[in-house]
Amino acid sequence: MLRRLVLALSLAVSLLPAAAAEHEVSANGLPATLLVPDAGEPAAFALFIAGSGPTDRNGNSRLGINAGYLGKLVAALADAGFASLRYDKRGIPGSLPIPDESALTFQTFVDDAGRALDWLRGEAGGRPLVLVGHSEGGLIALELAASRPELARIVLLATPGRPAAETLRDQLGRLDEPLRGQALAILRRVAVGEEVADVPPALLALFRPSVQPFLRGLFALDPAGRLKAFGRPALVVGGGRDLQVVRADFDALAAAGPNVEPLWIETMNHVLASVTDADPRANLATYSDPGAQLAPGLAEAIAAFLKDEAR
Repeated sequence: MLRRLVLALSLAVSLLPAAAAEHEVSANGLPATLLVPDAGEPAAFALFIAGSGPTDRNGNSRLGINAGYLGKLVAALADAGFASLRYDKRGIPGSLPIPDESALTFQTFVDDAGRALDWLRGEAGGRPLVLVGHSEGGLIALELAASRPELARIVLLATPGRPAAETLRDQLGRLDEPLRGQALAILRRVAVGEEVADVPPALLALFRPSVQPFLRGLFALDPAGRLKAFGRPALVVGGGRDLQVVRADFDALAAAGPNVEPLWIETMNHVLASVTDADPRANLATYSDPGAQLAPGLAEAIAAFLKDEAR
């Protein structure tokens, strides 16, 4: 009887997720968390890059996002045997400061991700390095990957697949005249590298002169082109409940080349949560819900993709 009980307990313990150790570190000036599985050597080391705005290492933001979706995802991957580094973006209290807005460019954030990757490479000890980017973080990952041959793979989550100027052109086209014509004219000029000083007050939030350096760098990036040039294995994940990144973006990345493995999760929204209700209010409620569950199959698909590299 006792022997059967011990065997049953041993089986139960073996089915529990593997423990992982969290280490608070400074990744070349960026406050970060290194998460390493306790059992055995990590199969790969992944750098997580969060999306736009004042976003912390867990994917949360003072702009109303508190779902902690990146923290949940790295925990699931640690259970599968993968180490990860996630960092607080520039501008988060305790992280690197944001310079004068006119000096802040898209490349600033690419360089920050690069210094985090340099730090992680020292920890990886030759094991595979992977980038995992969410939303704008996926664009940063693509730009960084272009100059990093040491990367084995890339994972893009809810990442725009079309050039940002093209997406913005579609959105501005819905404005009423004369604002639509003014906005599209400014967009054309900024997209080709011009500085536009005469911005109407109604468009200053989007096109104020001090933010134009950032926009010019962002507009120069062709995500699908970058992914095609990357050439190494890539996992592209999109969601049917995403209110910000649409199917056309996913399709553009999915068609970038034979190196791309596409995954469409119909119930996944922009913060990687599972949403079965078509009501946008229910969708948006998950953004601030720490109890929101990750979309079904997401963590498992990423783990399977990374295990292919580790074999």
